[in-house]
Order: sequence, then C-alpha cells, then structure tokens
Amino acid sequence: MVIAREEWGDRPLSSHALFQTDDLDCAREKVARKFCNHRLEVVGGGRFRAVQNHQPGLLVSLNYISYGADVLIDPGALETFYLIQVPISGCATIKHNRKEFLSDGDRAALLNADRETSMRWWAGCEQVLVQIPKASFMGFAEQLCERPLPGPVVFDPVIDFTRPELASWRNLVNAMFRAANKPEKQGLNLCAAFHEQRILEALLRLQPHNLSAFFDTRQEAAPRQVKRADAFIRENAHRPITLTDIAAASGVGARALQLAYKRTHGLSPMHALTLERLRRVRFDLENAQGEISITETALRWGFSHLGRFAADYRKTFGERPSETARKATY
Repeated sequence: MVIAREEWGDRPLSSHALFQTDDLDCAREKVARKFCNHRLEVVGGGRFRAVQNHQPGLLVSLNYISYGADVLIDPGALETFYLIQVPISGCATIKHNRKEFLSDGDRAALLNADRETSMRWWAGCEQVLVQIPKASFMGFAEQLCERPLPGPVVFDPVIDFTRPELASWRNLVNAMFRAANKPEKQGLNLCAAFHEQRILEALLRLQPHNLSAFFDTRQEAAPRQVKRADAFIRENAHRPITLTDIAAASGVGARALQLAYKRTHGLSPMHALTLERLRRVRFDLENAQGEISITETALRWGFSHLGRFAADYRKTFGERPSETARKATY
C-alpha cells in the first residue's frame, strides 16, 4: 500500500521545523549538522527549495526532508548511524554498496552505517527518515538476542513494503511520526520509547541482515550452568574445545550438562558448538562480499571434514556456502 502525499495533510513533523532555504550551500550545511558531511548538487529540473523538520527521540530521531529539485546526494559511508528513508511522494535512485534500486512508495531504503551510499532524489521527492545511532542500536541488538555479536548489523538495503509484515512495520513508523506532532503530554517520553523499541525490534526480526542466524526466536529461560556453557562456547568457538572443557566452565559434570542442554535447547553442547561455528562461517562469508575462500574459512572455524561441513551448513541455513558467498551484496 502506497502512502500518498495527500494522506499526510501538512508536512510530517510540521510542528518541528528545522529550516527552509533556497540556498544550496546553506541546505548542505544544515542537513550535515544532523547527519554527516555530504555532497549535494542540483542535477535536473525543478525549483530547489530545501526543507527539513526534525524531532529527536530516545533511541531514534525522526526527520522529514524535501529538496524540490532533482538532486544528487553523496554521503559516502554514514559511519555512526543507520538511516531509513521512506518516500511519501516521488522517488529516489539509491546506490548502496553493490546494490542499486529505485526507492518509491513500495520500497524504502535502509542505509547501513558501514557501506558506501550515493543517491539521486528526483524532483518532487519527499521523504520521512528514521535515524538510528549505530552504537546504541548495536547495544539494543545484543540485548535482544542476549549475546555479544561478532560485528555490526548489515541489513538488506531494500525494505519491501509489498511484504505484509513490513507494511505493518511501516504503519508503526507512520504512527510514530503522527504522534510526534501532538502536544506534549505526561508520559509521552515513555510512550515514544516504547514505540521506538517496537520499531527497532521488528526491524531486526523482519528485515534480512547478516546476523539473522544469531537471533534465536526459540530461546527459553536457561539454568545457570547452561548459560555459563553458552557463554563459554561463544567466547571460545575459535579454539579446539571439548565437552570436558565446556562442562568444566559450566560448573557441572559432562553428563549433567548434556541433560540440562537437551531440556533447554533440545540439542547437545557439542551440537551447540557446531551451530555457533556455522554461524561464524556464515557471518564471515556474508561480510567478505565474495572475496573469501570457503575452504579456508571452514578450516579456520574447525571444520576439517569439508563434505560434512557443507551438508551441515545446507541443513542449517537452507543453502550451500557458495550460495551465501555469491549473494552477499549487502
């Protein structure tokens, strides 16, 4: 479902105007204060008139931006934040890392902090933007999956609103923008924080990213010895550890740990170690963007029997390691 410009009525965040200007250099400087230094130039038709509305939040900040004219924007890598851009009028062409696509009413753009970006906002393009600080978002992600993560989250940059679950996610974003224009009331900050957390959690659950394998939706409350074993496995997956090592770290005997693991996770500690190593292989393959040896990666994570490794990998992730390496374009 496309959200037409007229459905917004006034500009989003109209009660939180930041600036309006016809001056290109002024617009570049003022937008950079909230985001980052970037190249901005008029490259096509339309009258240039830059407008930005801005509302800071607790976990994210909300923005509305339009330029009127056809403009080229080149921020490079954002570095310290993620940026979600949702067109409410017109469209933009986005080049993000190796992927180039059109962002319009059915597709939003999710710009990763660690990937190069350039884009062209076509004349008449208006967008609402959700800015997410990288550091606090990574902390939130680790709390959500209850474990340290091996690197930054890198999302598929195309948010496809033709998927019903992501269309519902967009409705949450739209509601948050509309709520931001209401007069302040007691408890508003608590309400805003709740909605921000819902949006970020749903984004991690619904939008494909390079750490999806680390988010186990079946997690249950675990006994203390199982938690200690889990932590030991995660911290030492790169080492040649044994069941005896894991049991010693958990504080109980090997047999008792096996039974506790089976009750909690439905698998053995050594199976959990294999699964952790497979996740690390997948992470490395996805983040190398094709410039990596699958054999060397498997061996580095302790898989000496390559045939068994390939079978276990396909059973776990539903694809061959070579397929993961080939499609790693985020």
